[in-house]
Amino acid sequence: MVSRLGRNRRDGLPRRGHAPYVLGVAIISTTMCYPHAAAPTQGIFVRHRLREIARHLPLAVVAPVPWFPILRPKRVPFKDSTTENPPVWRPRMFCIPGVRKSADDLLYAGALAHGISGAGLKDNVQLLDAHFEWPDGAGAFAVAKELRVPFVCTLRGKLVSQTKYPDRRKSIIKMLTGADGLIAVSQSLADLARELAGRDLKMHVIPNGVDTENFRRFEDGQAPTKPSQAAREALGWDPGVRYVVSVGHVQRLKGWHRLIEAWPAVRQRSGDARLVLVGGGARERRYERELRRKIEMHRLIGAVRFTGRVEPDDVARMLNAADLYVQASRSEGWCNAIAEALGCGCPVVATNVGGNRELITSDALGALVELDDRNALVDAIVRGLSREWNRRQIAQAGGRRDWQQVGLECADVLRGVMSRGRRTAAGDSAARA
Repeated sequence: MVSRLGRNRRDGLPRRGHAPYVLGVAIISTTMCYPHAAAPTQGIFVRHRLREIARHLPLAVVAPVPWFPILRPKRVPFKDSTTENPPVWRPRMFCIPGVRKSADDLLYAGALAHGISGAGLKDNVQLLDAHFEWPDGAGAFAVAKELRVPFVCTLRGKLVSQTKYPDRRKSIIKMLTGADGLIAVSQSLADLARELAGRDLKMHVIPNGVDTENFRRFEDGQAPTKPSQAAREALGWDPGVRYVVSVGHVQRLKGWHRLIEAWPAVRQRSGDARLVLVGGGARERRYERELRRKIEMHRLIGAVRFTGRVEPDDVARMLNAADLYVQASRSEGWCNAIAEALGCGCPVVATNVGGNRELITSDALGALVELDDRNALVDAIVRGLSREWNRRQIAQAGGRRDWQQVGLECADVLRGVMSRGRRTAAGDSAARA
């Protein structure tokens, strides 16, 4: 299937007669969730990690771009024009929105095969490294088998949502049990993967890091228990109001409807507390409209506001200015937003799902509440707004793990897999001789 799809030339690759891009690499890392000009914050955590790995190992990125001729007619450049390390190639992946999603792994495999071939990387690949389980991981696994190279996949939050579909679940389990190495960003994901596979797996738990240059506590002279007044002034926030921030895509998974429904009770008990929802759309237009209706219905206009997508430095400013951070998600792998809030010294209230319990490890950092227990959510927010927190201590705990450390740990895993692959190949050659 990969070879057949590889002959399809409507893929955004250089046409015959164009010189291929040539680069001596050992590792190709692949995912659709990678930043580009139209979505600069998409998958920024993947880019952080790969930039650090590229300091230790030769690596290139092939990041397929979903494409359908009617909805996405604009061609995305095959090769990123930037000179950053690692270099990035972006083949087009044919994708019909909402139709035949069970075939997305095959379509991804075809796009990835195009990208590797068109970039002139096919003869240099020693390992394929995928991020997310579907369709990225399942598709890349098929390509790795065809190229006869070792395969590693990083398990992230999609493992929870995508294994609810029987056809995808089957492909994901095949990938999990066939991988030469697996990295899970939380222990909860590692446990879920083993449960799905029904066996032990070659698993390494390596949580994401925090960009500590950006997501740090602003030391501007305020007391350790107070939000940054300088950040509040820069944002134009009222000094007499308490602010709660939540960051994420505007999608039901992130649970912003739970926060809006809880907000009248929070304000009744805490006074003028305002909710700031930070993040862009995720193609759930009905959900966005539902949220705005709830705001009107509960008479929260002015008390709840959407910022849309903002730059990371502005997010860091909001987290420093906020009294509390709240995450009401239905599921999480490793919530980068919680880690970044802690890195800024902001206490957190979060649902007790996925990796959240691995981030909120003590009541000095925040509180966990059970999913859909609105009373518990309200109580935790009210207590969080009335309590004095040692924000300096929170920032020290939240900033302990940076991307440099993550890059070192991941590079060690990839080296180990490549080393085992070379020994296996040498043994096979000796046996044939």
